Amino acid sequence: MGNRMSVSYKGMPDIVKRLNKLEAGGEKAIKSTVSEFASRGAGWVSQGIRQHYGVDTAAIRAAAKKPRRGHTTIKVAGKTVDGATLVYEGRPLTPLHFKMTPKAQPKTRLKKPIRIPGQAIATAQGSPVAMVRPPKKYDVKATIILGKASNLGTGAFLAQGNGGKSLPYQKTGEGRMPIEAIHTLSVPQMIDGRARDTIEETINTNLEGRFKHHIERATK
Repeated sequence: MGNRMSVSYKGMPDIVKRLNKLEAGGEKAIKSTVSEFASRGAGWVSQGIRQHYGVDTAAIRAAAKKPRRGHTTIKVAGKTVDGATLVYEGRPLTPLHFKMTPKAQPKTRLKKPIRIPGQAIATAQGSPVAMVRPPKKYDVKATIILGKASNLGTGAFLAQGNGGKSLPYQKTGEGRMPIEAIHTLSVPQMIDGRARDTIEETINTNLEGRFKHHIERATK
C-alpha cells in the first residue's frame, strides 16, 4: 500500500442512474465525463494532497502514472463504457520535497576554537595538536504536515548526495557508522492518509460540474 495507490471516482453510480434515462445521449455524456476524470483528475488529486501536506507538486506529478482505462466498466443504456483509474506509485520521499531547511550545510562556525589531534588536519604540518573552529550546530526541519515545520531529529545532519544536492542523514547505530538518508512519506501514503476524504470530495465536486455540462449538451 505504501508504494502504490489507485484513485477512482466514487460518485459514478449516481451519475449512471441519471444517464440511463438518456439512452444514446447518456453514453456520450458518460464517456466525456470519464475523459474529464482521466485528463483532469491528477490535478484534483494534487490539490487535495497539498491541502494537508507540504509536499511540492513536482513529487506528486512524478508519482502519477498514465490513467488506466478498462480496469473498471460502467453500464449506461445497456452498453458498457470503460471507466478510468488514476494510479500513483513511488517510494517514501526525502525531506527535500517538503520545504526542508536549511537546503545545504551551514558554513557558520563557532567563534571559540577547540583543540584536536594535528594528524586530523592537513594544514597542521606535523604539529601534535591543532586549533579549529567547528561548524555551528543546526537543526534540519521539514514541513511534512502543512503549516507545521518539524525538526527531523537532534542527530540529523546534511551531506551531499548523488546529484550534488544536500540530503539529510542520520546515524542508525551507536558509532559513527552506519548512516542512512532520512525519508518521509510516499505519495500513495499521502493519498491514503490525511488527504483521502479531501481528494474524494474535490473529485466529486469537480466531476459533478463537468457531468452537468455534458448532460446539458447531450439533451440539447
